[in-house]
Amino acid sequence: MRLRTFLLLFVVIVLLAIVAVLVYVRFAGGSVAGITPGDTIAPIGEQPSETPSEPGLPPPTATPATRYLNVVVADRPLPIGTILRPEILRYEIRPDSNIALQGGYVFTDIEEVTGRMVKTEVAPGQAILAPMLALSTTDLAAFGSDLALYVDQGKVAVAFPINRYTGAAYAMRPGDNVDVLMSLPIVALDPEYNTKLPNVAQRVDDLALAEGRTFLFPETLEGRLELIDQLDLVGEVSGPLSTQEGSKSTQVQRRATQLTIQQATVLWVGTWRDPRELAAQAAAAAAAAELAAQNSDIPVPTPTPLPERLDATPDVIILSLPAQDALALKWSLERGVYITLALRSPGDATVFSTVTVSLPQMVEQGALRIPEREDYGIEPSMRDLEFPTLDESEAP
Repeated sequence: MRLRTFLLLFVVIVLLAIVAVLVYVRFAGGSVAGITPGDTIAPIGEQPSETPSEPGLPPPTATPATRYLNVVVADRPLPIGTILRPEILRYEIRPDSNIALQGGYVFTDIEEVTGRMVKTEVAPGQAILAPMLALSTTDLAAFGSDLALYVDQGKVAVAFPINRYTGAAYAMRPGDNVDVLMSLPIVALDPEYNTKLPNVAQRVDDLALAEGRTFLFPETLEGRLELIDQLDLVGEVSGPLSTQEGSKSTQVQRRATQLTIQQATVLWVGTWRDPRELAAQAAAAAAAAELAAQNSDIPVPTPTPLPERLDATPDVIILSLPAQDALALKWSLERGVYITLALRSPGDATVFSTVTVSLPQMVEQGALRIPEREDYGIEPSMRDLEFPTLDESEAP
């Protein structure tokens, strides 16, 4: 047999043997020489250790799986002083290996930060961290006016004068919500002169004017032309020139009262005081009390904490409200409209739908019955009475 034929036959036999082994492994359940799927095969040259670990060392532990948590982040750019609200926040998933998450600086619930104020600028998608939130007004002293930081975005702060009647008896405190009630005294105007009717006129005596004498008749109110039966002539009838001191009109005002502004936020009651100044005064008072206690055997009482409002009888209140409402309030103040603040219940977000209250409206709805004319009355007249009022100088 030739050498080439022998080599070819040898190769064929080897190939047949390999094929036979593969067929056997497939039909024998997938194991060869005790090796099954899922077993770890040690690389060549490495022998498996007979012990799980070296003596003196703890057994190896499995690496824990990574967990993902919802983290509160900004949904839009937040400038300094922004009050956090749910609509400007959102959730993003972060791994528990995050350093801020491990340190406890992040928040996983939007309600935890709602109503809090940021003292740094926050970019969209940036997590809200605990150090970003202001603790008090003094915590924001380096960023401009302390009070301005409590004005919500899209609103303005306006100072409004109050007394015990218009200011809910001084019961309001920062954070309260109030509604603004306005009563407008309405009068008819002359369309040409834009003055209150009836007009005041002085008649001219033509004959006296021609003779050089005093030619003006006394002032009178323009009235209406009526037929005077006794004289059978048409004459002008008008009311008295003055019904009260300084007035030249007999026109009775028509008053209408309406709820005009709702849910204005009280930022401060009384004149604004810098919290840093108040804190410095409190610290100085505490230091003086401590020094006095060291130099005396008489016990010194603990200083009273600073109140939220220092004015005992405030004459002004600072409100936060939309710009359009601020314009309405300013116009009303300058026009002498009677304004009263109504205190709201905490958390009440009701939007009232009201109807303007006036005398005709109350009569038409049956809320008021006009009394019939009587042939008798009580003296003195109501015009001569002085109604009891509380002297503001006696306020506590």
